[in-house]
Parts: sequence; structure tokens; C-alpha cells
Amino acid sequence: MKIIGVIPARYKSSRFPGKPLVDICGKPMIYWVYRQAMKVKEFNEVYIATDDERIRAACDQYGMKVIMTSDKHNTGSDRVAEVAEKTDGDLYVNVQGDEPVINPEMIREVISIFQEDETVYFGSLKKEITDSDEIQATSTVKVVTDDKGDAMYFSRSVIPSNLKDGKLARVFRHVGIYAYKKEFLLKFAAMEQTELELGEGIEPLRAMQKGYKMRLKETTYSSIGVDLPEHVALVEKIIRKETD
Repeated sequence: MKIIGVIPARYKSSRFPGKPLVDICGKPMIYWVYRQAMKVKEFNEVYIATDDERIRAACDQYGMKVIMTSDKHNTGSDRVAEVAEKTDGDLYVNVQGDEPVINPEMIREVISIFQEDETVYFGSLKKEITDSDEIQATSTVKVVTDDKGDAMYFSRSVIPSNLKDGKLARVFRHVGIYAYKKEFLLKFAAMEQTELELGEGIEPLRAMQKGYKMRLKETTYSSIGVDLPEHVALVEKIIRKETD
């Protein structure tokens, strides 16, 4: 199985314009994400997928492989699908471009889903959360899965609600690393965005509303995403500690 890592990198961002190129320890953030992805020995290739010439220039400067994509994509998965159209691979892993300290083991965990069950075509990770603020936050995407690990629903609301007295059900956060077999990924990108996807702002609901399944594996690892400028200092501290 040929496995391709893809890091979508979009310059435009309502909350943090130019985020992929923000300086972290003297290099653009996208460099550090690529660096972590390259530690995953299962990858045959790793590409940055972007629609911006400034990001392509940065990739060229640091010797990172880049594929230019359309600026019309609605989601990162749609951008990864364009890379799949242009490359020869069996499994594509969408590595978030704003996680410069992502643990490579998390990426391997997603890949292992497909190695353990060849019927899976769409996979990701989940992590149990217990902090009440994180559970209540609409920025935290929650997921409920069945006994097999297939997603039943995603929401920014609290699911399960745990409103009944007695033993509470565990709450899981969705960890946004997506992996897709090529055939399914191309099919996904051809689908119209659905009511549930648009209402929740969560990509997998596009496929789930149409009856497709998504397998999630539980992880114990954590990662820090750079969503706002003030998060840069947090990841710089981690990178300096690892590189000293």
C-alpha cells in the first residue's frame, strides 16, 4: 500500500491570515509540520498542498515537496483530493497544517486503522476529554462512536449530553487527522456539501449523511494547534526544548 501524506496550507484565514508562514523559531510553521510528517516511515511521499505562491516559495526554500491546488476548495479534504488526482497512491493522510509539534505516533495510529481492517476506507482519531471547559467549548468537536469504533455523529455541542443522573458516558474529542483510501477520497470530494456538514462545520458529516462510515481509533497522545497568534509561544517552547 502506497501511503501519501498531504499537508493542506491555505494563506487566507479569517482569524489568522498567513498562518502557514508565521515565524516559529526562525522558520515558517509549515516547515515544522512537514518535519514531523517526514518522521513517519510509513509515508512514501509527503506534500504540501497550497493555492498560494508565497507558501510555494517557502516550500522551495526549505526543499519541501509542494503541489499547487485550486483556490476554490471548501475544505482541506477537498484540497487533498486534488493531490490524489495528481499522484499515484492508495492511502492519503491529511495532516493539519497548523500543528507544528504533532506527534508522529498519532499519524501512525491513523494508518494502523487501515492495516488492521482492510474494509475501512475513512479513518481518524478520538481522545477522551474530562475538562469541563473543553467539553462545553463549541471549538471542540465531539464524536460518538459505536462499539466497533465507527462514528455515529460529530457535533460542537456536548455529545453525549450526560443529562441523566447516574454513571456518565465518556466524552471524546475528535482529533483532526483524516485518512482516506483514494477511491473514497475522490468520491467524497465529488459530493455536494450537506446540511449537517454546513450546520456543524464538520467535514465527515458530508459522508456520514450519505451513509458512509468512518472508523476512529482512540489515542492517548495530545497535540497543540496554532489557531491564534498567542499560541505561537506555546509551540516555540516545545520546539526549543526538543532541539536543545
